Amino acid sequence: MVARRSLVIAVVLVLAGLATLAVQQQLALRSTRAELAAVAGSPIDVGFAQSMSLHHQQAIAMSKFMLDGRPTGLGRLAQTIADAQIAELGQMYGWLRLWNQPFVPPTRGMDWMLLGSEPPDAALSKYLLDCSRSPTGMTGLATPDQINRLRQLEGTERDRHFLTLMLAHHEGGVPMARFAADNGRVAAVRELAARVVMEQSREIDMIQRMLAILAQQAADGGTPASGASK
Repeated sequence: MVARRSLVIAVVLVLAGLATLAVQQQLALRSTRAELAAVAGSPIDVGFAQSMSLHHQQAIAMSKFMLDGRPTGLGRLAQTIADAQIAELGQMYGWLRLWNQPFVPPTRGMDWMLLGSEPPDAALSKYLLDCSRSPTGMTGLATPDQINRLRQLEGTERDRHFLTLMLAHHEGGVPMARFAADNGRVAAVRELAARVVMEQSREIDMIQRMLAILAQQAADGGTPASGASK
């Protein structure tokens, strides 16, 4: 009886703690919303939210293709990418609503990246030139043909194609996020952009190692394990 009563008390205390935490999170969310509403997004903040939203939409879609039930060794990676980018996409949509801005940029270009505090350096100039030459308007975005191929491939070939596309996708997104982290006006925008740089840089390293393993297995004539992470 005493043990049962102690368990009940413990559960009540845990629930009370969770309720307190929920209240604190709600208050913090309201505070963040008030701050964002009070501070109008600069053209850089708006441009980043719009462009990175488009970027995230494609990464989420590609990741979902890998979670369609077919055998893959990349289920865990695909789920991690989808979960993180869905959450970030929600944040960026929330900002755009608060700022009364459309979700889709009015033009395909990346001119907002010319509005930094310093003139574009050689790396940024090359990035913007690559974006202007890209058929998708942003470097790293997969073309419709590449997406269709991802749908059609099976097994190891599909895994390799997904990794190749996601590597290019991340490498195209990091410069955009780094620019916003350095030049955004709103603190929340700078923080999210910095997080994107950190997360995607880590995933770039992981994907490069996975591709190297697949290449080595192909050279050895072996078949990579499909893994349990479907």
